Parts: sequence; structure tokens; C-alpha cells
Amino acid sequence: VKFMCSYNGKIQPRPHDNQLAYVGGETKILAVDRSIKFNAIKSKLSSICNDADLCFKYQLPGEDLDALISVTNDEDLEHMMLEYDRLLHGSTKPARLRLFMFVVNSAPASFSTGNLKSEQQWF
Repeated sequence: VKFMCSYNGKIQPRPHDNQLAYVGGETKILAVDRSIKFNAIKSKLSSICNDADLCFKYQLPGEDLDALISVTNDEDLEHMMLEYDRLLHGSTKPARLRLFMFVVNSAPASFSTGNLKSEQQWF
């Protein structure tokens, strides 16, 4: 299973259309065995971004960045793998689900949506 793993960036609206985009940071490809457990994948992701205290989320194909799915245990990981399988069988292109890694102990970035008066928190 291959994942595109993005980290050290921010989710923020694009100036020209206010759609959310991941800005800055780095993206690497991580290949893992389909049967990997939550603690093992979290350890591999931690080693990529050199931070042990992180959480990760994935983007469902065709969904915007405001609908990221958190992975916090083996059950969530299995659901993520099922989404990967669905992506794999629905396309002739190589399947790569996108993961976003966020440092847990950092303060979430906030932004103004432009259209709304309130601020939303993203991490």
C-alpha cells in the first residue's frame, strides 16, 4: 500500500477562490504492508517527520480538505485501508491515498474564511 504523506504545512484557503489547499511542507511516499497495525504505521510516520507526538488524517478521494478522516486506532486504520482498496479498484492509475500528519503538541493554525466572520481551527 502506498500513501502520499504531507507534513509541516498548513491547510488554508486559496486567495483566489477560498477553496482549502495544503500549503508548504513536504510530501513523501510511504509504502507499507497492507496488514500493518496502527502503532507500527504511526511509528513510521513519526520517523518521516522527526516527531513522535503526531496525529494523522487521510483525505477521501474526491473530498475537500475540510473532510479529513482521523486515524486513532487499528479500527480506523482498517477503514482507511478499505478506502485505499476502493480507490485501487476504481482506477487504472496507481492508487495513492493522501495522508496529512500534524504535530499534536503545536497550537492549531487558524485562518479567516473570508466569507464567514468566525475563524476555524485546523491542525
